[in-house]
This record gives sequence, C-alpha cells and structure tokens, in this order.
Amino acid sequence: MECSLIKLLEDEINAGKKLLQQLTKELRRLPEGHLELSVAKGKYLYPYAVSTKDGKTIRRYIPKKNLKLASQLAQKAYDLRMKKTLLKRGKALERALLALRDFDPSAVYDCESPERKKLIIPHIPTDEQFIEQWYEEHHGAQNSFPMATSYTTIRGETVRSKSEKMIADTYYLAGVPYVYEPSIILANGWTRNPDFAVMNVRTRKTMYHEHFGMMDDDEYRQHAILKMREYNRSGFRTGDTMLYTYEGEGIPFDQEELDELIRAFLM
Repeated sequence: MECSLIKLLEDEINAGKKLLQQLTKELRRLPEGHLELSVAKGKYLYPYAVSTKDGKTIRRYIPKKNLKLASQLAQKAYDLRMKKTLLKRGKALERALLALRDFDPSAVYDCESPERKKLIIPHIPTDEQFIEQWYEEHHGAQNSFPMATSYTTIRGETVRSKSEKMIADTYYLAGVPYVYEPSIILANGWTRNPDFAVMNVRTRKTMYHEHFGMMDDDEYRQHAILKMREYNRSGFRTGDTMLYTYEGEGIPFDQEELDELIRAFLM
C-alpha cells in the first residue's frame, strides 16, 4: 500500500508539472491585459480589454467581430488561475510525498537489530517475507495435461515450449517472482491454468501471463480468443491482472515486448 501511494503521488506530481509546462507556453502566446465584463440586470453585456501602459489603465471595448480577443483574454485568466492552483497543489503533494517517505511504517522493522528481528513479527512483512508467503499461496505445476515436449529453465523446472523457457528465464533474471502453470477459477466455475502467475514486488500485486505460441493456426487462434474472453468476463482483464504475448509462423517471440511488459507492470 505504501508503494502504491508513493507511486500515485509521484504520478500526480509529474502530471501537474507537465500541465504547468503546457500552461506556461500557452500564456506566452496570449495577448497582454485582461478581460473585463460589464454587468447590467444580472447579464454580462460589454466586454473590454484592459491593459496598462506607462502606468495608465487603458480599457478598450471589444466588438463582436473581434470576440477572438475576448476568448483569448478569458482563456488567459483561466490559465493563470489554473497555474496558481497547480503550483499550490504541487507543493502540497510534495509535502505529502516527503511525509510518506519519512514516516514509512515498513522502515520501523528495518531499523531493528538482527537479534531483535528474530523476536519480532512485523505488522508489514518485508519483501522477502511477502515473497515467501506468495509462493506458499501460489502453487505451480497445476496443469495435468501431458507435455509433448519439454525444456528446462534456469531455475530447474520443466516447461512445455522454448518460448515459455525464455519467458521463465526472463522473469528469473529480472527478479520477478513467478510460478509456472498455476490454477485459477473463473466466474463460471471452470478451472484454467495460465502459463504463469507473476508478482510485482513493489506493489505486491499478482498478475497472470498467457503466451499464445501458434497464432498462425486458425483453430488455435479461435481457442485463444475464446480463452481471453473467458478471462475478461471473469474479471481478469488485460493490463490489470492479465498479460499476453504472442507468436506464430513468421512472427517470432518478441523478447523486447516481454521486457517492456515487465518494466510497465512488474517493476
């Protein structure tokens, strides 16, 4: 939860900075002065462009044929208020981010001595403890369908295809906890065995990875589409809890695509 909040604040701060840059550029292109509207009987009537020259205030009536100027000045006033708000909000978010980092509950256990750690059960498990617990709760090798071919991963387990070996080894070398062919239950009560269950250590979120290796085959491709539809209807949605990779005749496994998925969802 701590990491999720920090990531959320960092994203909000970066989004605010990006918008501030856009506003700064836009304000440079807008005309001098500000918009003033006269009001009569609760209605806005005559727009004026108000500017200052040589210390004197100049008010110019804006005719209907030049409403573009009124629009630009109205936009300018809005952008200035938006910029002021974003600056204040950015400072508030920075303070909140600093507080989260300075008062990290998980760091309380980290500060204990090795001897004391042996006597304490932390309220927030360390990454190592959480990973160990995750492996206890997520079991692999749940697919009983016989293997026609087999390949051995760096970790020493057996997988069904060369591409699955490449995927498993990539996860292992990237430090992503994974199990091969776990078991999940869909909304209709059916059991499915996705190729991998993986865990983002930073967010402590579990995702599942299906690799479709024969997408050039019509029957296989139809089955793959139906399987993805089953996952989606059961709440296992792409980019949320599901990751997919593909290959087929003339379309080899894309290692860079897998590396990008790991960076985007699992690091």
